[in-house]
Amino acid sequence: MQSKREKLLLICYLLIVCLSYSTCKHTKYFVDSAYCKMPFVDPFSRDVMSTFRTQKLKVCHHDKDLITPEFDPITKRYRLHIHKEYVNGTKGNITLNCSYQKISRSSKVLTPDNSYRLSYRRALPHHLLLPKDVEFLTTSCSTKDNGGNSTVFQQDGFALVQDKFTPKQLKENRRIMNSKDVPKPSVVIMGLDSTSRMNLRRSMPKVSKYVDQEGWFEMQGYNKVGDNTLPNLLAVLTGDASTGPRNGCSLRDRGCLDKFNFIWKRYKEEGYTTAYAEDCELYSTFNYIIPGFVHQPVDYYLRPFLYAAEDSMKLTSYLTNAYCVGRHLSFRYVWDFGQQFIQRFLKEAPLFGFLWSNSFTHDSMSGASALDNLFNEYLDNFQTLGLFNRSVVIFMSDHGDRFNNLRNSPSGFLEERLPMMFIHVPPWFKEKYPQYVENLKKNRNRLSSNYDLHMTLHHLLQLNNSSMSDFNSSLQAAKCKNCQSLFFELPVNRTCAEAGIDEKWCTCHPPEKVNDPKLNQEIGQTIVDTINQHFREKNVTDTCHELRLGHIRHAYRKMILATADKPSDPDEHIYTMEFWTLPKGLFEATVKWNKRTQVLTMNVDELSRLNTYEKDSWCVKEAHLKKYCICYEALTTTTHSLNFRSSS
Repeated sequence: MQSKREKLLLICYLLIVCLSYSTCKHTKYFVDSAYCKMPFVDPFSRDVMSTFRTQKLKVCHHDKDLITPEFDPITKRYRLHIHKEYVNGTKGNITLNCSYQKISRSSKVLTPDNSYRLSYRRALPHHLLLPKDVEFLTTSCSTKDNGGNSTVFQQDGFALVQDKFTPKQLKENRRIMNSKDVPKPSVVIMGLDSTSRMNLRRSMPKVSKYVDQEGWFEMQGYNKVGDNTLPNLLAVLTGDASTGPRNGCSLRDRGCLDKFNFIWKRYKEEGYTTAYAEDCELYSTFNYIIPGFVHQPVDYYLRPFLYAAEDSMKLTSYLTNAYCVGRHLSFRYVWDFGQQFIQRFLKEAPLFGFLWSNSFTHDSMSGASALDNLFNEYLDNFQTLGLFNRSVVIFMSDHGDRFNNLRNSPSGFLEERLPMMFIHVPPWFKEKYPQYVENLKKNRNRLSSNYDLHMTLHHLLQLNNSSMSDFNSSLQAAKCKNCQSLFFELPVNRTCAEAGIDEKWCTCHPPEKVNDPKLNQEIGQTIVDTINQHFREKNVTDTCHELRLGHIRHAYRKMILATADKPSDPDEHIYTMEFWTLPKGLFEATVKWNKRTQVLTMNVDELSRLNTYEKDSWCVKEAHLKKYCICYEALTTTTHSLNFRSSS
């Protein structure tokens, strides 16, 4: 008979075996294939939650709205109501005078996106029925006492979605919407900047629960294709992520952006009514460092209003630069505008809407936590309006956090590269196209990219196509000829290259930490030498300081998985190096290093900057150079006294 000690040892041994087996067998991946092992990231891991602090929603004003707009469904125009009862002491000895100014886009200047026109001040009587050409306006109400002293009581701004349809257009809209053969769904893209799928889960539990409902599909294998917002949204909206010269011009050239084949142009050609709204003028995707659009890109465009509002109203900073614009959240201007757009036209015309917000999430890893209740209210409002019964809705981000504590965490590499991506299809779509819904289910845990989403947007305009071979070749994403609609089944064994994802951003290869100081130093020094050589080639050595290698914070090696047509070279690896430089600078470089040939391959333009650099690189205008140029004039006496301790 076995002794108690032997039995106890046997039980312990079996437990160890079972636990080991369970750990190995149940290793989690977002994508698990022969060519892609995209690691699962726990949103609530201890290392992240130890520094995560929820934020509170701060209101922009505590007074009541003196002026409120109301849409008149009979005249299809807006009325402005003045609530005189909110002004204390109006009876007898105080009079109230209100006026408004129309805001419009200035088409006669070189860069219309960075300008606006204000009309002369007009009297604003009670119950004013606004002309249809007044989409944006500012209001001002003043009180005057018996002594003739005037005081500004309240100023405000309004963005209104006016009805512009002619009877002929309304007839055509109904024909398109009522097509029985191939109905065209409305399409609305909702975006929150810098939000990984993990950070959505930890920051916005109510919104997370909302998008876990039936009809929503999370693309867990969705991997970004570029560094910041511009290339990632260009890939979605144009099929081309390049920010370099394209269409015979550079994005820094006036009018270049208008030449891109934005997807909303095709939707407009197909009879859709289009809208684009984005908050935070400073960070606006198509205006940061570049001149923006010369011609208004969509039917309903919020840019002129927000540019004017930020220029003329009080700005309050919290989480980001333009949190409050006047009396209202910058965020609310975008989503109220989107809500009006949906309310006005959802039942009258096929819609394409692009709504994008930076104000809570651009500069804060936990800013989205302050937004959870408010954004959930908007989703409820959209549901009440019938949006989710009629439309395909895409809820997405461009990338995760690129700076701050979250990026510096052990999972920061993945947090940055794996933005949230959800697709909602309405009940009628599921009934008419069950095969597309089944493919969405299959694709949830397969590698996908921004280019696939671009092709999905094309597919929604030609739902009768049964395969990618039915698509006109001119519609194919310029930077990914193999990418396809997410309504078609993606290949199981798909590589990042096949999805249009450069190795720099690819999360498919299992990484391991490199603890070889000599090797790390050799690669790190070669990287810095390459950057300095790039300065010489760009002729900016008299502007940008030469860099010296400081502390190497992290070094990881990613094994290149074998593919069907390219077996892996056992001596070739991808290295991701995080390092400090002198002068100040925290960088991440992804390079290819062959141990046998001693050859390093690196694209300097793909270098990532992990600490903020707004004040370092003002002396250069090129976007890529801004990431790694440290201007001589920006150096201070504290520049060289850096702390190079590893945060690992």
